[in-house]
Amino acid sequence: MLQRAAIRSGNRASCSSRAMLSSLLLAASLALAGPAGAGGAKQDEAALQRAAEQLVADHLKSVGKRSRQQFYAADRWDLSDLPEYRAERRLGGTIRIGKAKYLRLSSVMEQWEAEFRKFHPEVVFEHSQHDLVTGLVDIVQQRGYTFAEWQQSQLVQGRYPLEIEMSTGAYDVPGYTPAFAIFVNKDNPVKGLSIDQLDGIFGGARTGGFNRHVWTTAPARGRDKNIRTWDQLGLGGDWVGKEINVNGRPLKYHIQLYFERKVFDGGSIWNENKREWAHQLQEDGTRALSSVSMVGAVGADRYGIVYADLNSNIPEVKYLPIAPRGSSDYVELTLDNVRERRYPLFLENYLYVQQDKDGKVPPLVAEFLRYVLSRQGQQAIQNDGKWLPLTAKVVEEQLGKIE
Repeated sequence: MLQRAAIRSGNRASCSSRAMLSSLLLAASLALAGPAGAGGAKQDEAALQRAAEQLVADHLKSVGKRSRQQFYAADRWDLSDLPEYRAERRLGGTIRIGKAKYLRLSSVMEQWEAEFRKFHPEVVFEHSQHDLVTGLVDIVQQRGYTFAEWQQSQLVQGRYPLEIEMSTGAYDVPGYTPAFAIFVNKDNPVKGLSIDQLDGIFGGARTGGFNRHVWTTAPARGRDKNIRTWDQLGLGGDWVGKEINVNGRPLKYHIQLYFERKVFDGGSIWNENKREWAHQLQEDGTRALSSVSMVGAVGADRYGIVYADLNSNIPEVKYLPIAPRGSSDYVELTLDNVRERRYPLFLENYLYVQQDKDGKVPPLVAEFLRYVLSRQGQQAIQNDGKWLPLTAKVVEEQLGKIE
């Protein structure tokens, strides 16, 4: 069965990608009420555990299917404007990699290791599932750190890790950080939206937001910026006075945190009438994906809107071009516009790197990062065909962080 619930925006939490998966699966609402008493409680707990295990298995199966598929051609972009990697001297030692599931499931990590060891044959790569905050690994790979992860780094280690963008997220590949598409019903006459308008639609009045885990008033805005009816966007006729029905994922997930960063500038107050959609097991034992469910809901709702990945597109909806913040020039959601980061709702993939108290990265790790950001390292991203290689401008910015 599918669940759709309207909740207030205060009920939210940050979590890491691994914690997100656990909470996402265990939070799936299942009508599994057993008989009253201890026996009923045990039955419910066992049923929830079985449901969680099946959801995990289904998730890993779907990710595994795509892990070795190439969705974009290995020669799609000319990377000759990226710096070629050259080793000034041969290095040896161990690079400890933690929490890099998607790197290992795809072909990227094995390409990086094999190519890097051609230059440095005495280097050993050691893999584990440790978090960076344990101090037991040098590098982890994941989507952007959450508030809780930045805070944990500061509290446990007294410093932030180095954050390096290793690639741009996918254009339309589920599970590989695809760009956000904004869907409305196919009958909606709206031509496009700006980031500022998306903030007005999906967000609410707020007094500030977080930059990493530091509070700032920069994202503050008043209720006068709220957009709650379609005529506020210039639509007339039957659309006058009709409420904009906002859909999205539950606020205990992590994906909405990236929408907050892109659209709310770090604020975390959502439209008070947002309807949430979760991954769930249905009565027949199949898995209902939140993105499919909520895009389907907009297809059946003339006044609906939702953010989701492009892979969830259906004939009953259309996705809109989006103008960057402060602009009215719409940018189409295309493969090239995502790779070039002209489309404003692209996402990034990161490497988080251990630093010492002086903000230094171990020389061997720094050398590996330079390789990742080189022409050869980014070609490995392109060869794999899911994430998108960085542009020369972004590479230059990331190399500057290492130096």
